[in-house]
Amino acid sequence: MRPGRLAFLAVALLVVAPSAGHAQALQIQSLRFPTTSVVGPWVTYRVRTQSRALTPRDYTQRVAIVGREKYRGKDGFWVELKTDGLPSGKRIERGFFTIVDTREDYKNRKEEMADLPPDSFPVPRPPTVRLVRYQVLTSGGKLYEYPVGGGAEVRAGSDVGTLELFEYDSSVPPVIEQLGPDTLRIGRRIVPTVVERTRRIGSDSWADPTDSAYVIHPILTQKYWRNAAVPITGFARSLFQVTMERAPAPARDSAAASASAPGDIAARRAPPGWLGRSSADSSGADAAPVITKTELELIDLGSDAVPEVTQTPEESAPPGSEPPGPIR
Repeated sequence: MRPGRLAFLAVALLVVAPSAGHAQALQIQSLRFPTTSVVGPWVTYRVRTQSRALTPRDYTQRVAIVGREKYRGKDGFWVELKTDGLPSGKRIERGFFTIVDTREDYKNRKEEMADLPPDSFPVPRPPTVRLVRYQVLTSGGKLYEYPVGGGAEVRAGSDVGTLELFEYDSSVPPVIEQLGPDTLRIGRRIVPTVVERTRRIGSDSWADPTDSAYVIHPILTQKYWRNAAVPITGFARSLFQVTMERAPAPARDSAAASASAPGDIAARRAPPGWLGRSSADSSGADAAPVITKTELELIDLGSDAVPEVTQTPEESAPPGSEPPGPIR
């Protein structure tokens, strides 16, 4: 840890939007950094992820803002995400983000809007960034660019990720809790943070094989230790976790269970094998099995980033090729 690098973290504890709200590890397509950013800041995290009973994986991720230029008349930033420690080796992705400001768009469309009812346009949102270009540096040293949109830049690999398995009703708002201040030790530094936890209940549920009066459903928990002085991401630590929890069955399930032969409902709606089994904690009570868990912990940051990728992309990606799947 470079001396003094983290000393300024105590000066700001404003809440900012998380960069990994839609992902387990850092991913280019889910970054949401301030539009007032400048070129140079970078931040590195230690990442540990585990899915089901698989061996935990440890690696590091470094995200940096390395350039600024115009794109179709709008300001934009080049961002690099480097992942080290994967079985396949080092991976570098690049994304170009433009600044989207609906307030400016409305100003430029005064004549068009004058002939429309006042409520025809949604309320302008604060400026934000949007990914418009996506590139990947291959292990062979070639840089390829892939189209943004349609899920190409977040296409999964051969493994099925937790986010594909976890479905929820978007009309039901998540439970967001402000857990108050907390301090983290990063190297020799003590970093103050404000902790926020978000929980969502999955839309799927399964009968408890041991008791038809109960069902089992997945719970997605995202927890952030925020400090706005951390560049780009705004957090010093994050936790992404999917667990299974037991709850009383809805009335219709209970009625169906009572009218059926014992075990029929459980046999038809038994939880899939990947859910795992509850394990007893130190008190002897059943602990909710963890389906997946990913933790990010800040280990270093700075303001002197320069591009690691300097070549121009190939004229086209290899025929039939797809970008690599997201880091899980």
